[in-house]
Amino acid sequence: MIKIETLLNKKEVFSFSSEVVCIGFFDGVHKMHKKILEKTKNIAKENNFKWSIITFTEKVSDFLNSTKNNIQLKEKKYNIFEKEFNPNGLIEIQVNNETIKKQPEEFCDFLKNNLKVKKIVVGSDFKFGFKGEGNVLLLQKYFGKENIIIFDRVENISTSLIREKISTGSVQEIKKILEHDLIVSAKRTDVSRYLIEDFKIKLPNSFYLIRLKDQILEVEITDNSFKIDSNSDVIELELLEKK
Repeated sequence: MIKIETLLNKKEVFSFSSEVVCIGFFDGVHKMHKKILEKTKNIAKENNFKWSIITFTEKVSDFLNSTKNNIQLKEKKYNIFEKEFNPNGLIEIQVNNETIKKQPEEFCDFLKNNLKVKKIVVGSDFKFGFKGEGNVLLLQKYFGKENIIIFDRVENISTSLIREKISTGSVQEIKKILEHDLIVSAKRTDVSRYLIEDFKIKLPNSFYLIRLKDQILEVEITDNSFKIDSNSDVIELELLEKK
């Protein structure tokens, strides 16, 4: 998987083309995201195309509001992309004051002319370009209706719902939406205290069962922080359930 950073500049030249792409932030990589990724991979295989995932350094709304509402570290997300789907490319759009001002038509031009995109897989609520004025209808008009594969939004499978479940500590329900274990990273903040790094949303203060390496432990999480004995500055653990 080749990772490329882009500023959506029409003068950018890439060493490879991606005839089919899927576009999204894919925060949490839940089961609907996986369907989109798998569909893109299958289209590429059927047509002997190269395929890429197009994503963003952060959500535009987070950039504008100087907040972090993601539920997963970027590195963890990209690791899932590579291990489970192995695309030819990962194209990361740098969200800044310049790229958010690109007109929807400029974005389409970039996909077609710079990346040589022929087919696109997206969610039905995908918006792009300045003030989110671009949508799937514009993509269909630009690339042809038959070349835009749209997945309808499913209300009970969404990153927004996962955020809500984090705030209530509903670990088992989160795992059902993700269709994989809830793995988080925690960074040492004191001698034996660690802070969850993946999300800023607060878990309810309570006792939780966690899996750390081969051990199942009970820890008290307060403001996403907990005490545990470890020699590492950063640890990775699985949240199992709230007691």
